[in-house]
Amino acid sequence: MATQNPTTLKFSILLTILLACKVRDTIAFGFGPFGRVTVTIINEVIAPDLKTITVHCKSQDDDLGFHTLLFGGSYAFSFKPKFLTRNTLFFCGFTWPENPYRHYLDIYDYKHDNCENCTWHINKSGGCLNDHKCGFWKDVELIDEYNNSKWTQTKELDEIGHANPPTF
Repeated sequence: MATQNPTTLKFSILLTILLACKVRDTIAFGFGPFGRVTVTIINEVIAPDLKTITVHCKSQDDDLGFHTLLFGGSYAFSFKPKFLTRNTLFFCGFTWPENPYRHYLDIYDYKHDNCENCTWHINKSGGCLNDHKCGFWKDVELIDEYNNSKWTQTKELDEIGHANPPTF
C-alpha cells in the first residue's frame, strides 16, 4: 500500500471542504443551517393620517432598496445565511411622514435569530419578531424643531443622531 504525500492529503481535504460548500449553495430545499431564511416586514404603524411607511433594508453585501408599505402591507425577502462565518446581519431603516426620525432595527442577526420564517410586526415603538421578541428603535433625527433638514452630505450618521445604526 502506497503512503500519500502530506501535501496531497491536505489538498484533498481542502478540495472536499470547498466542494461541500459549493453543494450547500446549490441546494434547492433547506434544512438546518443550510436553508434559506425569509424575512417578512408588516406595517402596523398607526398615526393620524398616516398612509405609508418607507423601508430600506441592507446587509454588508446587499442593498435591497427602498420599499413603500401601506398600513397592513408587507415586504419580504429571502437569503442564505453565511454558515461558515456566521455573521449574517440585515438591518432596516424606517421613515414615515410627520416623524423627524429615521428608525433602525436589526431585522436579522445570525447570532441571535433562530428562525427560517422571520416575521416582523413594525409599530411606532419598534418591532416584534414572530410576535414575541420585541425591540425598540435606534433613531437618527432627520429634521429639527423648525422643520429644517439635519441631513447633509458632509455629516455622518453618528454626528446627527441619538443612536448609531449598524456599520460595517
